Amino acid sequence: MAAHFISGNYGEEGNPSQTYDYYPGTTPTSPLLIYVHGGAWRFGDKSSFHRSDNDVHKIREYFQAAGFATATINYRLSHEALFPAQIHDVKAAIRYLKQHAKILGFDPAKIALAGGSAGGHLVQLAAASTALKDPYFEGFPAADIPAHASSSVSCAVSIYGVSDLRTIFDDRVACGFDRNHPEDDGAEWRLLGSPYPAPVGSAAETNWSKAHPIDLAQQAERTGNRRHAPVFYVHGTGDTCVPPNQSEKAHRALGGRGVATELLLVPGAEHADPAIYADRKAWERIIGWVQAQLTLRN
Repeated sequence: MAAHFISGNYGEEGNPSQTYDYYPGTTPTSPLLIYVHGGAWRFGDKSSFHRSDNDVHKIREYFQAAGFATATINYRLSHEALFPAQIHDVKAAIRYLKQHAKILGFDPAKIALAGGSAGGHLVQLAAASTALKDPYFEGFPAADIPAHASSSVSCAVSIYGVSDLRTIFDDRVACGFDRNHPEDDGAEWRLLGSPYPAPVGSAAETNWSKAHPIDLAQQAERTGNRRHAPVFYVHGTGDTCVPPNQSEKAHRALGGRGVATELLLVPGAEHADPAIYADRKAWERIIGWVQAQLTLRN
């Protein structure tokens, strides 16, 4: 599959942390998949969507083969800005791409998200938070939100994504893994501004209270101001970094609220394992589900 792409800034001009790559689809009205990279919120780059050692680029190839346009973004990492800057960037990218849909060549009413690990966390939040019109997530004062394009999407695919930063250590133990993981290295407090629990009254306390997709899944509705877009969860059962119960619990919560959701567990797969991307049939199932959500939402 040819990998021609267009690059640009969706945020501050010249800021490499607010850039996108866009891979055209087969028609000017193709649906769009936006991929958000992982890396513990402190490293990683959109270039993995073009070519990667662990085969994450196969997502692009699979979706392109199904007729999708695809895009991938950089966002500010935790050493550049604390949360919620990262979800602000994801939403800014969605808005920018929607506003330029005619020029780029895709249907702005048919957008799906996908993200791995930290990116999975962010796409879950994006799927959950638009209808809330909460300035914390949107990055604008409440009065200004109506003036901006919506950051809504039709659905999301969370690939070994974090759903609850408070419980990830206990969840590892519950899955039979070591409590600590060498790749973690304080990723949660580096993102949110302090260890948990945070100092009372601090910005970090607010961050720790709002950064967890599972909380929004537990309160989700199919319509209204808690409308939550459908989510497909993909996770390896051998993931010692982000344990699979992080996806299992979010999936149960969302399904319990009547929101469309699916869960695919890949036997024995570790975190960011190439095995996650190896099964074309599994990804055809995921793509079929995404296509169904795009049809139902339009």
